[in-house]
Amino acid sequence: MKKLWDTLHFRLRIKLIKIIFFYSFSMINSYLFSQIIASKHNLSVFGTGVIKATSEQEICKFCHIPHKASSNVPLWDHTISSVSYSQYTSTTFSSSYQYQYPDNTSKLCLSCHDGTIAIGATINGQINVVGGSLLDPDQSLSISASSNIGGSTGVALMDDHPISITFNSEKNNYYTTIGQTDPVNCRSCHDPHGEDKDPIVKKFLSQSNSNSTLCLKCHNPAYWSSNPSIHQSSNKTLPSGLSHTGYTTVASNGCENCHKPHNASNPGQLIKAYEQNTCDPCHKGISNSGITSKNVSNESGGPFAKIYRHPTYSTDGKHISVNATPVSNSPDENSINLSTPNRHAECYDCHNPHAAKSGLHTSKSNLISNVLSGVWGLEPNAVTKWTQPTTFIRIDPATKEYQICMKCHSYYGLGSTSTGVTTIIGPSGQNITDQAFEYNVSNYAVHPVKVGLNDQTGSYSPRSLTANQMTTSWNNVGTQTMYCSDCHGNDTPVSTTEADGPHGSNRRFMLKGSSTTPSAQYWPTNANGVLWSLYDIKNNRNNWQTDLFCVNCHPIYSGGSFKNNVHSRGQHQGSSVKCITCHVVVPHGSKRSRLIGYASEPAPYNYSGAGTYDKLVIVGFRKASNPNGYSKNYCSMTGLCHHTQTNTYDP
Repeated sequence: MKKLWDTLHFRLRIKLIKIIFFYSFSMINSYLFSQIIASKHNLSVFGTGVIKATSEQEICKFCHIPHKASSNVPLWDHTISSVSYSQYTSTTFSSSYQYQYPDNTSKLCLSCHDGTIAIGATINGQINVVGGSLLDPDQSLSISASSNIGGSTGVALMDDHPISITFNSEKNNYYTTIGQTDPVNCRSCHDPHGEDKDPIVKKFLSQSNSNSTLCLKCHNPAYWSSNPSIHQSSNKTLPSGLSHTGYTTVASNGCENCHKPHNASNPGQLIKAYEQNTCDPCHKGISNSGITSKNVSNESGGPFAKIYRHPTYSTDGKHISVNATPVSNSPDENSINLSTPNRHAECYDCHNPHAAKSGLHTSKSNLISNVLSGVWGLEPNAVTKWTQPTTFIRIDPATKEYQICMKCHSYYGLGSTSTGVTTIIGPSGQNITDQAFEYNVSNYAVHPVKVGLNDQTGSYSPRSLTANQMTTSWNNVGTQTMYCSDCHGNDTPVSTTEADGPHGSNRRFMLKGSSTTPSAQYWPTNANGVLWSLYDIKNNRNNWQTDLFCVNCHPIYSGGSFKNNVHSRGQHQGSSVKCITCHVVVPHGSKRSRLIGYASEPAPYNYSGAGTYDKLVIVGFRKASNPNGYSKNYCSMTGLCHHTQTNTYDP
């Protein structure tokens, strides 16, 4: 009896399992079927899309068939393409393509979506279809007439997200665990049985991609989540026509503000537009239909439309995209990529879109600001005074602004020079100088870009000026540091519509004023092209109090007196004696204390004008212990005012 009961109980359980399986399978199929009916994959005569059959009533038949299917699972009915496809590649691509490319799963999708096989071409006969061959009628894949994933040829997958790959965790840590272990194919992002899992994008995405949640399943870009950029968090509404996804804010559109997974215009890194044109639509200012309050572009009123500018718009195709954080076996943009003939200055050279946030730097500091967050830079290795550093430490991310500038304005991007002067002509028509050379902490004189002057090891005491020789904005003498862009930037520095920073300017050398002296942008000549002199200052000529570049930080003359006794000497105040008679034209750093230049200096440190005092004339100098401690024996010249002095120094 027990044995009979056990047998009946076993059969009952088997029957129950079959019933549960049948109804579960039926429910799943019913759910999938209902999803397909309402989607563009319903290609039957009852379909609501543009492309559909002329008479075929079955929905699944375009892809599947229960009998006489191809060898491809699951019961595949559509003819498979036999073409060879091009592959995506870029300077940051470090994944591994599988042996079979594309793999079977992706080939099933491509059998319709590469455009080489008719949509109704099944292995059991041709199904007649109307509506043309456009598989993407809303043109979100491409702006061209052909919207097949494979482009006009049907085989061009180099501008699409790579498929049939496994992310290589040994080479790159920018992928999640999912991306490192599972091969990536079309179904990693798309579910062919459900069009509306992302109700905004549709496109048969496998899940919602709001705020790039689908992208982030695999991708783990540095800073994006740990130190979120404004591009990750901003709720500003995107400019009209910019979003190809349907999401309307910067945050919700996420990665696809800049990237496009199919038919990207700039295939490397799947950027949706070419270089600076990716940034322009948002960063051209509200008045030019952007979403930023300040214009950073070359549109009307933008700094890149001005006379003197970095070559962001004039030099294209030179930038080598690199990972933002050091990764083993990952390429770094090196000296060859940044030097002639590859010199360039793309937006990404100074700004990391995954990390950049709102906020400029704190005055009297050289520490990196929010807008420069996450960018790599260079720290020159120590060398003796007035010597060119030729080796560097890669700082990633940069901690100080000058480290970013050093990528281009040093041996790394300029090449070798023994004098500090290169043969490269800059936008202002002068030979570019090596700033790592000039800001060397072993030099006798520098502006405090790298370190506070108390830490300028090569300088003789007193290393810094006194507090009353500085404006109140710059009176932390000895300890304060500064940005390169405290001196170089937009000629409208207090603008509410134009971006600050060294993008472009209408002033030579991109010299900028300050909030208190906004028009102090002229050096070494005044607004009329005439060299500045102490005669101008003593006699209040040529608007020196508002126009002379130096007054942004140095009062020079106030309360009826000069701030040091050298300037107070009547012989120095003649109209023929110019500021550049004693001081170097390029005030970054000097071989002599107090930025004094000798007659032997090369241009552009030496103005080398035609007049007797339109050039450097000093042949010997030493620093006094205080601003009013100078006398004739601290300076010597040949055949000029101090020619009787024989004491020559080199401090």
